Parts: sequence; structure tokens; C-alpha cells
Amino acid sequence: KKMFNTIEDLTLYLKKHPTKRYAFRDTSTIDRIVIHQTDSEDMGEFSPYYTANYHVDNNDWAGIGYHYYIIDSGKIYQTNDDNVVSYHASGFNARSITVVITGLHRCSASDDNYNILSDKKYSGLIYVLAKLSNRYNLPTSAIIGHTETGSPKSCPNLNMDQLRSDVKKKEYGWWDQNSLSLCA
Repeated sequence: KKMFNTIEDLTLYLKKHPTKRYAFRDTSTIDRIVIHQTDSEDMGEFSPYYTANYHVDNNDWAGIGYHYYIIDSGKIYQTNDDNVVSYHASGFNARSITVVITGLHRCSASDDNYNILSDKKYSGLIYVLAKLSNRYNLPTSAIIGHTETGSPKSCPNLNMDQLRSDVKKKEYGWWDQNSLSLCA
């Protein structure tokens, strides 16, 4: 089994606004990780490009609103540098980094994430969240869903308590590699 150990950087290749630019920040100000879902069908490796085009052309943003992007295959892309203040959650943009998963799924807060997402996509999400939590020395309580920022959207439509618990297991090495692989 091939394990994820890299994140493909697309920051230079995604559409950017011709005149607008995102602001930059000192990454020591990051105190949250906000999780989103695209509310669109997964289009494989084209998904980040589609979303960047949409954010620039339809939202008139400087570029894609997310820092990390995970598709159905579990492939992880970096779509903004961590020091970029992108638009994704009002009131949280300057202080958070954001991770998005593709999909149109809907669920209740008590649903099991293993039944909502494929093993590969969920593994990629947990991997990136553990990596970012460790990089910025954030407790798992700092991982929040877009809906937990005060947004009326149900995004990311995951059981956030289960997600935080699964990330904590990964952070501290309690991850059972056989039960949930980080396969490509």
C-alpha cells in the first residue's frame, strides 16, 4: 500500500484574479483549522481548478478560498500558502487555515464519518488535519466545521466530534494503519 506522505502543491497553477491579491499573515496567528465541503461533485484532479475558477469568476475573490483540498481518491493538494489570508469563513479568515473536501453529502451531526466519506478521502482529511495541528501546535478542539463559525451552512456535513477524536488518535500515534489506510 502506498501511504500519503506528500501534498501536491498547486498554488502557482490555480486561477488568480487579475488585480486582486490576498493579504499575508504571520502564521503564528493561526489558532483554528476550518473544515469545508465544496457542495459540488468531485471532478478528480480537476476539482481544485474548477473551484479556483468559480471563486475568482463568480465570487470575485483574489483566488481559491482554501489552503488544502482533498478529492475522492484521497489525494491532497495545497491550494494556498499557509501565510495567505483567504476568504472562506467570515470572522475567521485572518486566524485560520482551511481544508476542503469535495462533495455534496448531507448528514446529521451524529452520523458516522466512515459511512459519509470514502476511506481514502477521510484518511486524507485526518492526515492533513493531524499534520496541521502538529505544525501549529493546535489542540484538536481548534478544528472546527464551517457551520461552527456561525455560518448558517451545514458545511462540512461531518460528525465533527468523531473527526476531532480520529485526528487526536492520529496525532498521538494511536492510528490503526490496518483499519484505515492512507492509500492513494
